[in-house]
Amino acid sequence: MKRIFSIFLAFCVALVALADDITFTGTAPSAVAAGKQFRVEYTVNARGSEIRCDIEGHGLDLLYGPSSSSSISTSYVNGKVTTKNTTTFSYMMMGQQEGTFTLPAATVKVDGKTYTSNPVTVKVLPADKTEQQQGSGAAGNAQNASSRISKDDVLLRLDLSKTTAYEGEAIVATLKLYFKNHAIRSISDAKIADFEGFTKQDVTLADNRQAQLEHINGANYQMYPIAQWLLFPTKSGDIEIPAQTIKAVAEVVTRRSSGGFFDWPMDYTQAVEVPATAPARTVHVKPLPAGRPASFMGGVGTYTVESEVSSTELKEGDAFTYRITISGTGNFKQLKDPEPQFPADFEVYDPKVDFNTRTVSTGISGKKTIEYTVIPRFAGSFDIPGVSFSYFDTQTGSYKTVASQNFHLEVAKGAGASGSGGGVADFSGSSQERIRMLGNDIRYLHNVREESLRPDNDAFFGTLSFWLWIILPLLAFILVAVIYRRQLRLNADVVGVRTRKASKVATKRLKEAAAALKSHNEAAFYEAVHKAVLGYVSDKLNLQRSELTADNLKEQLAGHHVSEELIAQAVDVISTCEFARYAPSGDNAAMDTLYDRAVDTIDKLDNAIRK
Repeated sequence: MKRIFSIFLAFCVALVALADDITFTGTAPSAVAAGKQFRVEYTVNARGSEIRCDIEGHGLDLLYGPSSSSSISTSYVNGKVTTKNTTTFSYMMMGQQEGTFTLPAATVKVDGKTYTSNPVTVKVLPADKTEQQQGSGAAGNAQNASSRISKDDVLLRLDLSKTTAYEGEAIVATLKLYFKNHAIRSISDAKIADFEGFTKQDVTLADNRQAQLEHINGANYQMYPIAQWLLFPTKSGDIEIPAQTIKAVAEVVTRRSSGGFFDWPMDYTQAVEVPATAPARTVHVKPLPAGRPASFMGGVGTYTVESEVSSTELKEGDAFTYRITISGTGNFKQLKDPEPQFPADFEVYDPKVDFNTRTVSTGISGKKTIEYTVIPRFAGSFDIPGVSFSYFDTQTGSYKTVASQNFHLEVAKGAGASGSGGGVADFSGSSQERIRMLGNDIRYLHNVREESLRPDNDAFFGTLSFWLWIILPLLAFILVAVIYRRQLRLNADVVGVRTRKASKVATKRLKEAAAALKSHNEAAFYEAVHKAVLGYVSDKLNLQRSELTADNLKEQLAGHHVSEELIAQAVDVISTCEFARYAPSGDNAAMDTLYDRAVDTIDKLDNAIRK
């Protein structure tokens, strides 16, 4: 009984309480056709009243409104009652002239307080000419027109944000499906051509995306974006993007006689498969201008660079971190890492590179962090100069150079150093190491008593041990010389060395991939698998990795009598890695499967090529 009373009390309190965060939002279709009615709605997540909106006189006609509706929903989860109130104010509007029109912000009162919405923008498209012609036709033709699909009812287009760009400049490519008169049920058999000459970055579209109205070819179509990519040209000249094809399943309404006594006509829906093709597109790619700075790292876009050290005062032997951060928007994936200049006496470990980026319409935006672990081995004063980073700015059409700050480090002697017998480093001039060892070059003689000494009467000359000590080192020397000369011949055969070590290098990279898979490091995993498979083929066939493309790889393996099935398997593993590095999915099961396929591929290639 007490529990029921507590629930009822909480419910009553929730009914009279307003939400902590009041939101007042205006919504409308992004595009409408001229002469067509549409609805503008203002929604507040509370009980609202006294809406004020200057909705007339902004190029749109008000037909009626506002009409209001309210709703309330209550949920009880884990002993907590949550109540949501919603009030919606609706206006029915119409646009007579094409253009883009903005309705100013509206206001509403909630518990005596005034809240303001966002402005609402609506684009009015021209009236559909084909629709006007159909409307003026005879009514008797409506039945036949509804049962057939015209070639202009379903269209496919590849929309490019620009058709002229520099090398490395981002181009947004969107595959759009246009349809009218018939609804689209599904899409299948999409054949997306290779974007040869571009580096492709997939753009993730929202799962709940809706079709939008667009005006093309004198008609209004519903446009649904199928896929979107960022394309970065890798060479100059005219690059053609081949045609893309899909199959759309359209819902065709057919009017038939129902039969029976009254014989009323009835509408039936039938699924019809409609092929659609997006024509090929050509992009003119301009080469980057001459006069590239020495610090140019392939960046095209807008960038800044910063650097930092974890400490400027430390002791010899203590490690510190030197971090370079490149921020901006552009072709992040194609950037080369700048190389900082450390003093000669610093021990520098391989850098750790981390990406934190997102895809935007102008490229990839975010930052790239390059982190070095550095250990100074000797005490002294050191300077680490700033890093210069040059990039090509597409907006100004010129190269720009940015630089990070310089750092001055003071390295004190470590705890184990001593003034009399330790190493003393002199870092004057060009910071070359000069060490003086003092007090460690004299060794004292041990006192021996005379009675402890005795003559050695054992004859060693001419004994078996004597001859063994002469012959065995000579034989060992001859054996080492033979092995060394053979090793020199083998090492001189660069192609043979590379071929023999192909499997060993691939196994090492697969171990790195297994470690990355265990630590859930997706980027490192796909990079290691990609290097393992592609590097094995490169080493085994003695090819430069830069020479290997998808087509070249197929030709080279086919020339060594590798089966088509195994070639397809190798190409699929490589393509999957390249795709996943730019569009990670986070699917651990897929990573496990890919690892097993990579191991199987290398093992089969090793057996096939060896034969």
